[in-house]
Amino acid sequence: MMQSMIDFSTAMLSALSEFLIAEPMIYLLGLVCFLFVVKAFKILCTKGGDF
Repeated sequence: MMQSMIDFSTAMLSALSEFLIAEPMIYLLGLVCFLFVVKAFKILCTKGGDF
């Protein structure tokens, strides 16, 4: 029982990593991170922002 759960988790994680390693996903992830950094920078520059 435990071994089958471990095998399932390993298979899911490897499939997820293969999906995230694909080039379009890397670009999308980079864009999301960049937008988050820009938003954080804008909030810091406006001394708290207007949530």
